[in-house]
Amino acid sequence: SFSSQLNPQRNTCYNLTKQLTITMTLTVCVGASGSGKTTFLNDVHKSHKCTYIRQYHNLRPYIAVSAIPNFDPTKLPYWDIYIKEKKEKSVIVGGTIAGQFMPGLSGGQRKLLLFELICQRTASQDNLLIVLDEPFAGVTDDFVPFIVGRLNEMRKKHNILLVTNDHVDTLKKMADNTVTVSAIDRSKVK
Repeated sequence: SFSSQLNPQRNTCYNLTKQLTITMTLTVCVGASGSGKTTFLNDVHKSHKCTYIRQYHNLRPYIAVSAIPNFDPTKLPYWDIYIKEKKEKSVIVGGTIAGQFMPGLSGGQRKLLLFELICQRTASQDNLLIVLDEPFAGVTDDFVPFIVGRLNEMRKKHNILLVTNDHVDTLKKMADNTVTVSAIDRSKVK
């Protein structure tokens, strides 16, 4: 709806307010391995300006989690464990670099860290298209409430396209749209 006030002496509009309701969406894409889910996301990325976090996107394993710029690790659902153990300043991301394994967070914890980093870095922005490829691979069921809460926060301000093979039932239930791709017949998308 539009509202305006006219200046009767000049017959001009000096205050124009436009009120729009913008609906953001959460779209979940599911399908078997090799069905083309990542190809679909790559096509979306080519066609649209978006924030795209790829399946194997990772952080440098030697970085202390507490030293990541513009990031509050206390928002992570497992961080209180490191605080109790007094390791919150020393725990590193962990993982493999140049064939060398560095102990740190588990694989699922690293996935949640990356997801939470995206949540925090996009929180002050609006109307983004955020594309996430397998962001919860290796994340245990214990963290599903955290995932659901964060996705619900994000979808208030952003459109989210999420590919997953993990926690499918929960994510499909909360999705506005579900895209199912088939490994057998790649010409059909439901």
